[in-house]
Amino acid sequence: MGCTSSKRIEVAVDAYRPPPSSIAVFDVNSIEEPWLKSSSDAAVPDESFLDEKPPPPPPLLDKLNGAIEGAAPRSWDEVSKALEDLKPKLNAAAAAPPPPPVEEQSAPMRKNFSFHTLEELEKKKASAIDNKQVSAPAPVAVARSLKDNIFIQKDREEREKEGKGAGFVKRDPLGDFPEICPPGGEEAVVVYTTSLGGVRRTYEDCNRVRQLMETYQVVFDERDVALDGGFRGELRGLVGEEGAVVPRVFVKGRYIGGAEEVVGLNETGRLSRILNWARVERGAGRLGCRGCGGARFVPCLGCGGSCKVVVGTDRERCGECNENGLVHCPICV
Repeated sequence: MGCTSSKRIEVAVDAYRPPPSSIAVFDVNSIEEPWLKSSSDAAVPDESFLDEKPPPPPPLLDKLNGAIEGAAPRSWDEVSKALEDLKPKLNAAAAAPPPPPVEEQSAPMRKNFSFHTLEELEKKKASAIDNKQVSAPAPVAVARSLKDNIFIQKDREEREKEGKGAGFVKRDPLGDFPEICPPGGEEAVVVYTTSLGGVRRTYEDCNRVRQLMETYQVVFDERDVALDGGFRGELRGLVGEEGAVVPRVFVKGRYIGGAEEVVGLNETGRLSRILNWARVERGAGRLGCRGCGGARFVPCLGCGGSCKVVVGTDRERCGECNENGLVHCPICV
C-alpha cells in the first residue's frame, strides 16, 4: 500500500445506464398517436412529384437525338423550332375564374284588379263552383241472372228457329191427378169428412186430414156427410159407390185422394208444392165464423131442428132444413 514500488492501476468505472425499459429512457414526446400521424401526413403534401420534371414528349427527343447524332448538322431553323417545342408556354393565358352567380331578383308584386269587393269575389267563387261538372258515379256491376247468359240466349234462339220448345218445361204438380170437380169446387179446396165417431178409424182419418189443412192455413170447404146426406150423394156421384169412404180431398177440380194419399204427399213434400202451385186461399176461413164456429150448419130457425112445421092442423115436413134439422150458416155461406 505505502510501498513505493506499488503502481496505481486505473479501473474503468462504467457509468450507470438504466435499462431500455426504464421510464428514464422512455421519451414521452416520441409517442405518435395514429390519428395525429394520419392527419399530419395528410396536412403535409408530398412535394417529391413537384421536383420531378415531366419527360419531354417522344417526338421532340427523337428530333434532338437525330440532330446530335446525325452526321450532318441541322439547320438553325430546325434546331430553334425543336427548342421552341421544348420551352414551356409561359405566356399561356391563365384560366379566367368563373363569374360570380347572379342573384335572381324577385319579381315585384303586382296588384290584381280583377275584383274590388268581397261580394264580387264571392260571386266569382259561386260561379266557378256552378261551372264545375260533377262526375257521375261509376255504375256498380250487378250480377246478372243465368237467363241473360249469351250462350243460353243463343241456344234458345236456335231452338226457336228450328221450331223446338225450350229445354225445360215448368211442370204442373196437379197434372198427375184426375180431373174430378165437385159442385162449386173449381177454385177451392173441398174436403168430405164425417163428425160421427162410430167407425174409429174413419173418424181419426178425417181428423188427420183436417189437421193438415189447418197446419197449412188453407181455407177449405168441409162437407160433413154426417150432417147432410146430400154431401154423401155428391161424393158417390164423383168417385162411385166403392170410393165413397171419407175423407176425400179435391183441390181446384182435381181429385187428390183419401187419407193415405194425402199423408203420403205431405211426407214427401208434394202437398205443399201442390197447394202453392194452386194458389189456394190462406187464412182462418170458416173457423173464424161467429155464427157456426166452423161447423157450417146451424139449427133451422123455422122448425127449431124438429124438421116438422104445423100448417093449419097438420104437421108437415120442413122444407128449409135437412134430415137433421140443420141449415147452412147464413154468415159463412
